[in-house]
Amino acid sequence: MQVQQRIEETCLQDIRLKISAEMDHTYLSAIIMRPTPERLQLLLGEAICKAAGLCKEETETIVSTLLLIYEGLAIHEEIETLAAHSDERYRQLGVLAGAYYSSKYYRLLAKSGQIRLLGQFALAIQSINEAKAELVRVPGDFTLNVERYLQLQETIHGTLLHALRATLLPQGDEWEQLVSHLIRTSVLKSELDKMTDPIWQRQAVNLSVWQKANNEEKKWLKVLKSSGGTDHRLQSLYVKYGVSTYLFSLLEEAASLAEMVMMSLNGLRDELRAIPGHLII
Repeated sequence: MQVQQRIEETCLQDIRLKISAEMDHTYLSAIIMRPTPERLQLLLGEAICKAAGLCKEETETIVSTLLLIYEGLAIHEEIETLAAHSDERYRQLGVLAGAYYSSKYYRLLAKSGQIRLLGQFALAIQSINEAKAELVRVPGDFTLNVERYLQLQETIHGTLLHALRATLLPQGDEWEQLVSHLIRTSVLKSELDKMTDPIWQRQAVNLSVWQKANNEEKKWLKVLKSSGGTDHRLQSLYVKYGVSTYLFSLLEEAASLAEMVMMSLNGLRDELRAIPGHLII
């Protein structure tokens, strides 16, 4: 058991090192901080490859590819922040860094012979970009349905993993459920963490408030939105309409469903099994 655990830990460490090496670029790294590989994507990707019976080298390549695409697309989300920097290079290199990281998947998967997966990842990238476009096309519109908003976030953060699962475990219904429940849990946790931000922006908790607010409250919210300022009175509306309780109940439900699926799957590493509990603390 200890030997097997050491082998698994070595595999994860090797994947992290491979991702780090692929992201290493002297000039880009000097301007833009390299992202830290997302833990949930890493653990789920590795677990899917393991369940499919892939060897260590194949697992390293495929999971590294998935993380490079995911992080490359995530960097594009930071373009607005980078554009605010006094040095124009930050915005330009933010665009280039995202394209640089995500484009490497062509080489890695082609080299490994995973042509089918290359196509599935390409379709996943298309779906992710379509979801992002729906989220940003009308920045001032806060009438987006909360459930639709959450679905779009789950598409952005889970489609690559679903593509990997569908390709390597086409009959793996339990794995499909696990990916769905864990991604939803992660998205809901992220949305709850955003509640401490006093700035009005389009996120699940504010969309929920908007749908429940009366006319006077909506007028005030519009003023807050247009001013771009902060107002801690926003927190009082969260309490009034119980939106944090609502989102937390969804989080607990998703985490519980993930744990139930895990009970039926053998060989999952303890680090992956612990994720639902960590996310609801």
